[in-house]
Amino acid sequence: MNAKMRRLLSDESGVALITVIGIMAVITVLAVGSFVLAQQTLFESKKVEDESRAFRAASSGLDVVLTTFSDESTATDFPITGETPDGTYSVTLEDLGGSEYRLVSSGVGLDGSNETVKQQFYYMNLWKMNFAGTGPQSLISGSGGLAGTSNIIGPFYMKGNLGIANNMSCLEGPFFVKGGNITVGSSGSLGTPSTYVKVYCDGTGNPAVPENGAKGGAGGVYVTSVSRSVPDITLPTITDEMLEQWATKSQAESIDNIMGTPDRSLGANLETSNGQASDYSLMQPPSTLTWHRAMAQATPTNANYKFIGRADGTISDRGAGTTNLTLGGRTFGAWGSVTTTDGISLPAGPAGANYTLANKYDDFAYDDVNNRLYISGTVFIDGSLTISEDMTYIGNGSIVVNGPIYINGTVRPYGTNTQGETNQFALGLVTPADIYVSFSTNNNYANKTADEIRATTPDMAGAFFCQGTVHFGNNPLVRGSVIAGKIDSGGPNMCLVTNPLLPTYLPESLPGVDRGLLMPGLWTRG
Repeated sequence: MNAKMRRLLSDESGVALITVIGIMAVITVLAVGSFVLAQQTLFESKKVEDESRAFRAASSGLDVVLTTFSDESTATDFPITGETPDGTYSVTLEDLGGSEYRLVSSGVGLDGSNETVKQQFYYMNLWKMNFAGTGPQSLISGSGGLAGTSNIIGPFYMKGNLGIANNMSCLEGPFFVKGGNITVGSSGSLGTPSTYVKVYCDGTGNPAVPENGAKGGAGGVYVTSVSRSVPDITLPTITDEMLEQWATKSQAESIDNIMGTPDRSLGANLETSNGQASDYSLMQPPSTLTWHRAMAQATPTNANYKFIGRADGTISDRGAGTTNLTLGGRTFGAWGSVTTTDGISLPAGPAGANYTLANKYDDFAYDDVNNRLYISGTVFIDGSLTISEDMTYIGNGSIVVNGPIYINGTVRPYGTNTQGETNQFALGLVTPADIYVSFSTNNNYANKTADEIRATTPDMAGAFFCQGTVHFGNNPLVRGSVIAGKIDSGGPNMCLVTNPLLPTYLPESLPGVDRGLLMPGLWTRG
């Protein structure tokens, strides 16, 4: 028995089989595990790919809307839907107020997976606001704040500190203050009890914006909300190329026999009969036996009546033109009888050179008897412009000035509607240099509401673009938009009032006229 047990225990003939079976079991376990892991990885990969497709579809929706967003885009245009190779998207819009919006894009992948991405952004039309955006302190005055009973009504953007002194008001808004704080004097007002304003201010003061109810007396702080996120907006730059384009445009419009530009549909004009600019002064219009039109310069330097500059049409370096022009003190051009949309009829003129066609006038003419400017399309002055007297204007056009602009008299639309909306009259003044507003009026805006000020006849109305600094004198009421590097309110009682309708009839040849400013903000997924 013992011998038999010893033989069995010493027999190794089955060990190999057991070993093989064990190894096969291990291999089987590893194979099954690897297969399961591979299947799981494949599943996860497919899931990620499906989610990526849904994400790409949602992102594509954002891209489509952001590249096409404009002033006409409203919540009623949404949702916006579309398809991509990755799936479909549906984009909705939330108006957060104060020119801030949020897009929510929901993407559905080809397999039905879902992803959502959100994008907040600012969208601003420069010509719906007043803007001072160059340098660390873009709104300046001798006292470090706005002087006297100054008022800012409507959207406003600036850099540096906004000091709202006593008897000064900032109404309606929104107000954007980049890189500075807002202070309010004891009788200053930021908003009103009936119309709170939204404020964007990223200053480091404590507080950067006074709290509601912080001021008493005649003033106060009435703010709906304060956002610490302020877009960093850069003033559009007038480039050499832009100046060249405007100069060329003014010369082409001098001989096109069209009032203004073809896309404005103002009809035919009488400028040349042979395509030559020199014909402007000599041609004989219908039913007129004699004809001679004076040009803006007493001794013209160029034959094109809308181009004030060198004979060969070339222009000076940016802001350094030397062919200067004064408006006021001299009649030039011609015009037919004009009946405005608010029922005012004006006679033709000047005597001996007047149009026989009603509601037709030269693109650039001035009636010095009645101090009335006729303007359409683009005029280019390769030098400075001086407006030497109070005047009104008829038409819709821009004067591009390659030098400083001196405004020594009031400038506003002609008619009973002195804001310009009824007739859609708008004058644009554009310069890469400075604007000096030197006249003084007797306006006093203390304790007046925004509606009362809006109803007041403005001293200046239109669209004013200045690459440098706009220097204001005493008491100017400006209706429209001032877009500048800096605004100097050195005199008291400056009043800037936006015109919400101005962008609907802006003249051409203004920086930023063809697009708004879109600045992305917070982006989130899910």
